[in-house]
Amino acid sequence: MHKFRKMKGKQAWVALKLDMEKAYDRLEWPFVRQCLQQLGFHSKWIHWIMECITSVSYSILVNDKPTGLIRPTRGIRQSDPLSPYLFILCMEALSTTLLKESSQPKTGIGIKISTGMERFPCLLFADDCLLFCKADSMSCNRLKFLIDAFCEHSG
Repeated sequence: MHKFRKMKGKQAWVALKLDMEKAYDRLEWPFVRQCLQQLGFHSKWIHWIMECITSVSYSILVNDKPTGLIRPTRGIRQSDPLSPYLFILCMEALSTTLLKESSQPKTGIGIKISTGMERFPCLLFADDCLLFCKADSMSCNRLKFLIDAFCEHSG
């Protein structure tokens, strides 16, 4: 475990950049459904979206002839115009979890850039995420726990 030094009168912070390059391919379908439900989408609309996601199949060309049929069990297609929006909606689950955690006193999650402002725990950019926490072992371990829990649920 790293030792963190506190500067005189100032708290040290950690900014952690996550590159979720392959995240589209790994999103679990039940997680996508749960995110849409929690965001309040109508069940009929969720059903249509899930049909679009789960009805995909692939075939491999061998000597210019389609061979076999591969049916994935998770992931959203990167070439699908709907996929970036679904990914953003699913990342809202991580953002919401971190925001709830940062609003709790003494968790060390999130950063406040000015007095009178609320803490913000993360910034999301396409498939990158920048996370903030205090540079102490308790805060870093808590952030790791939250990331691990998100990874477990989302895939």
